[in-house]
Amino acid sequence: MSDPEVTTADGRRRLLEANVVAAQFFRAELLRAPGDWPVQHLKEARIEQVLSADSVWQIGYAPDTLTSLVDHLAAENFSYSTMERAGLVVRSGETDVVDRFRDQLVLLARDAQLRPAAFIGVGRDGQVQSSGLVSNALVGIEEQLDLLRGGATPVIVDDPVDAIAVSNVSRQLDGRWAGIPAFGAGLSTAQVRMLRKFSLGDTAIVIAVGDEHRRKLASGYLLDLSLYYDRVRAVVMPYAPSTLAAVEFGPEYFNDVLATGRPVLTYGVGGRAAADLDYRPESPGRGPGL
Repeated sequence: MSDPEVTTADGRRRLLEANVVAAQFFRAELLRAPGDWPVQHLKEARIEQVLSADSVWQIGYAPDTLTSLVDHLAAENFSYSTMERAGLVVRSGETDVVDRFRDQLVLLARDAQLRPAAFIGVGRDGQVQSSGLVSNALVGIEEQLDLLRGGATPVIVDDPVDAIAVSNVSRQLDGRWAGIPAFGAGLSTAQVRMLRKFSLGDTAIVIAVGDEHRRKLASGYLLDLSLYYDRVRAVVMPYAPSTLAAVEFGPEYFNDVLATGRPVLTYGVGGRAAADLDYRPESPGRGPGL
């Protein structure tokens, strides 16, 4: 039997409200734990500006407890059914309800109407966990809506830290890029369609960093992107965007690489996409000095 609490318009509204309250809870938990690993991780990545009260990137932290979020949402009069449908909790045994996310950095993903639709959790080991309809939602759209509406090119990366670094470089220089994290899982057709909805330009870029396996993962994003973007570029870089952005001349070098990289998406037998991933060496005298 369907649950009227979550299938009615009021029930769906309560789901969205639960996500908003959860996002506020996660944010407060991050800001009150200055010595814990999530804050140190953000500082080591040199994106500590996300800890500022006025940061557009409202990253949070799920504490390493069983029911902190459950208790908080219950105190705000959300039912267990709403929490479970929102993907914020899981059942432990027949009766116990516990937090889904524990000891993880947490980012809010939004749907095509920019509603809070799901959360992505990233553990200290880099493992990713998600909730809700994450295949129909993206992280980073609302945070960079001004860039995208100004014609910024979406730059697809694996790590949210790199996406934030791309966004920071863009804002520091000329606003040409918007970093979109794929969390190593690729982008669904629905996610690409959503990204295209908010992109004014006809180009998308995929960045691959690391070994051949990670390059192959990056090339897997290209076919879906090519269905919605006229020009798709894939660039292999020797260092992660967050590393480049933190060193002298790094932002300028990174900006130049993205601006001058050639389109590399071609079509082979049967119309299947084939990517010749493009490695751009350091420019003489302009390298990041790593």
